[in-house]
Amino acid sequence: MKKRYGHAGDWAVVTGASEGIGYAMALDLGRRGFNVCVIARTLSKLESVVADLKQLGVQGKAISFDFASATPKQYDDMFAELDKIEIAVLVNNVGVNYTYTNNFDEVDLETDLRLLKVNCESSVRMTKYVVPKMKAKRCGAILMLGSVSAVTPAPLLCTYAGTKAFNLSFGSGLHYELKEFGIDVLAVSPNMVVSKMTQGLSSRKPRETFLMVNADNMAHQTLDKLGSVPQTPGHRNHAVLEAIVRALPTDYVSNKILQTHKSIKCKAERKRE
Repeated sequence: MKKRYGHAGDWAVVTGASEGIGYAMALDLGRRGFNVCVIARTLSKLESVVADLKQLGVQGKAISFDFASATPKQYDDMFAELDKIEIAVLVNNVGVNYTYTNNFDEVDLETDLRLLKVNCESSVRMTKYVVPKMKAKRCGAILMLGSVSAVTPAPLLCTYAGTKAFNLSFGSGLHYELKEFGIDVLAVSPNMVVSKMTQGLSSRKPRETFLMVNADNMAHQTLDKLGSVPQTPGHRNHAVLEAIVRALPTDYVSNKILQTHKSIKCKAERKRE
């Protein structure tokens, strides 16, 4: 991978890199020889990631940035900092979800707009920043993190699923648009990964299973697919599930998801009482 994209620069940039998939992506890129710039809200967590990267023999750079409240001026300031490095790989991973599944009309508007800002606006702004630079070098790679909720209706997660469907479509379209310029774009639609985000969508503490996969394995298998396909679930186990979901009638799958999400909502509300 470093051989394929290295002449675009020595650095990878990962948003939402303090934990979960983003953290796993950052370390996997470090193992592949890239210096990694990690961007997220909490500086102390990012400094821990940088320390882990240095243990791998590569450089790390931490930028504290709140995608939920960022202004255009703050984006410009961040981009000025990124101008100091040569970027070969961008991983648009930052994302937020609901605390638990909920009816659309019961979620306050500010929460839904926050999902749009963090999950969609960040991807557009970050990608808009790197593409001209990668085009000039005719080399680079961009990963767009979506979700399995992007490939089928997801009642009680409607706005979140919509943001992930945007990323999936956005990334898949860019794959074909930018291919002739030597830029590989990969849209990713993972299912459940053991992380803080999935904790609120389960009645129990997340643990590794066939479908609730390890973030390290998911990151590694996803990065291996760069340059070969426009879209992937990432982990081989998730590919099995996505194939089944796509083969079944949409009404059947959607109603099953609805019942599951209603059950999660009820259990979460009982816990809060």
